[in-house]
Amino acid sequence: MPNKPSTEGAARYDKWTRRCLERASRRALTWTFIGVLAFVGQLLLVHRVGTASVLPVLLLVVSTAVFGFTLRRRPPVGMILGDEPWNQVQVRWEGRHLVVAGSPPVVLAVHGIGPLLRGRVRRHRRAWLVDPDQEGRTVVAFRGVPKLFHAEVLTRVFG
Repeated sequence: MPNKPSTEGAARYDKWTRRCLERASRRALTWTFIGVLAFVGQLLLVHRVGTASVLPVLLLVVSTAVFGFTLRRRPPVGMILGDEPWNQVQVRWEGRHLVVAGSPPVVLAVHGIGPLLRGRVRRHRRAWLVDPDQEGRTVVAFRGVPKLFHAEVLTRVFG
């Protein structure tokens, strides 16, 4: 299995992309299952113990948080990918934003990226992304990280 996207052909049909999307689907299914278990556990505790215990309330909060997290509106990665190919680019971090080298440079706000991955990107200084759509949304991938990150273009000169 490759550990980075291929720049040949459409990104949505790439083996790496498919692997990332499959992992994301399994992760969402796992969290949904945990939320269902917490909700059913809460119902059983209320039925058995009543509302005198704090545990049913805690389980209800957990199940609501899990459902809210998994069901929140996310950009449709497949539509952003479209039939665009992956482009390998040189990148660097400036604060919390990813700067794509070029003339002019493109500044991206990448969602869901933590400090450990930022350090890894600082060392490798490269990423793969598809050209942004009309709303300025794109998808970014990093070598060895089987996850696709949604990003938004903050500054770009169109011309």
